[in-house]
Amino acid sequence: MVLLDVKMSSLRPLMVQPVYFGRGDAEKRIDETVNDMSSVLGELVSFLQPAIVPDARSAVDLKAYISPHADALLAVNLPVWAEALAYLNLPIIVWPRRGYYGAWLRDKVSFLRSKGATVYDFVDPDEAREIVRALRTVARLRHSKIIYFGAMPGSTGRFEAVGVVGSCWNLDEIKKRFGVTVKQIPISYLLKRMDEVSEEEAMKILEEWKKDFVDLKEEDLKKLLEVAKLYKAMESIMSEHGANALTINCLADLFQTRFITPCIALAKFSDAMIPAGCEGDLNTLLTMMLFSFMSDEPSIMGNIYLFRPERGPGFPPEDIILEDTKVSLRENRARFTHDVIPLKIVTSKYRLADYHGTGKGLTAYADLRIDEKVTLGRIDPRLDRIVFTVADIEKVEDSVHCRFSAWLKMPDIKAYLQNISSHHSAMIYGDWTSTLIRVSEMLGLQPVVIRRRT
Repeated sequence: MVLLDVKMSSLRPLMVQPVYFGRGDAEKRIDETVNDMSSVLGELVSFLQPAIVPDARSAVDLKAYISPHADALLAVNLPVWAEALAYLNLPIIVWPRRGYYGAWLRDKVSFLRSKGATVYDFVDPDEAREIVRALRTVARLRHSKIIYFGAMPGSTGRFEAVGVVGSCWNLDEIKKRFGVTVKQIPISYLLKRMDEVSEEEAMKILEEWKKDFVDLKEEDLKKLLEVAKLYKAMESIMSEHGANALTINCLADLFQTRFITPCIALAKFSDAMIPAGCEGDLNTLLTMMLFSFMSDEPSIMGNIYLFRPERGPGFPPEDIILEDTKVSLRENRARFTHDVIPLKIVTSKYRLADYHGTGKGLTAYADLRIDEKVTLGRIDPRLDRIVFTVADIEKVEDSVHCRFSAWLKMPDIKAYLQNISSHHSAMIYGDWTSTLIRVSEMLGLQPVVIRRRT
């Protein structure tokens, strides 16, 4: 039960404003073009009130015709005096019939591009859908706000609260590059709000959650009640700030203040298309947002390890880690492992468990889908590139520490590890290489694609 209104952020379509230059049968031409475009693009787009610019004199004040809600402009026709369209700093779509190449449009497209505009026309409907999906991804990012719960590395004197340091901590630069606003909320305030959540409110959430678990016992419900209170506090804060993504510095801040595991709460947010990361890893969250907004499915984060799990607290002995690493490098395999599992990407219900075999805290296990391709990656801390690859999920299991493990067949694990900026990666189901390259270029990121060596 998530009360957030994410329609104007995580789930918003690309808001397109048709622009018609000239007089004549403007409304008919606009309707024909909009209907044709909708038949190909479906729910990827939504159309704003058209702008009808009757003559060259009116085009001088073209900006006054443009809606502040427009993500892109649809140029229904392009006389020479439509040049002012190029100076609005919005992407322009020139739509050929049914999305197929229109030979007589290309010259006009080139004219606008020569004036500095970003203009898209298409060769076929598949390209049209891919480009518009990429534009929608960028628009969703630019309308997004992150709540960062806890201390940020580099901004605290509490050395025990440092957390994952390999992210960009220049929040102004994140805003400049992606349009994403980041708001920090102290753990102390989150816990204060959690303690204010009533038993009645928490029980209402638990009633919603019960159907997602198997073999829930009475003592389990008591433990889940605390998680439900944390979830409600986070949800309320997110709603108050109009945020649609979050991360929490759990290991280094929350756990040092009060040991409560947020894993199940984060999974619930992810299922509602509110990307939710952990360990305060801001760059992995940004990548999760990009992946989710692009694919319309939850993205998850995890560690990339080359060694077997330890079914309890801690890790295997160093000699085993070393030998496993050698085998993984030789076989191009890796283990993707963490504790937050959205139900939308699994094949079973949750089984409740403790945190890493410690006998305390709560996590939940469910079976991720196997025998499918996944895209893995992470945006670099300098916000100048994104490294990603496509792998195959071969098997999954409850590995205790961390709760799930997915064994991946990688195209080139050595190259991936040489280029990735953290032990964390974001993952999304499917091969999104082509669309991700387009999104990266729109955001000014260099796409570094790790492929199989030939």
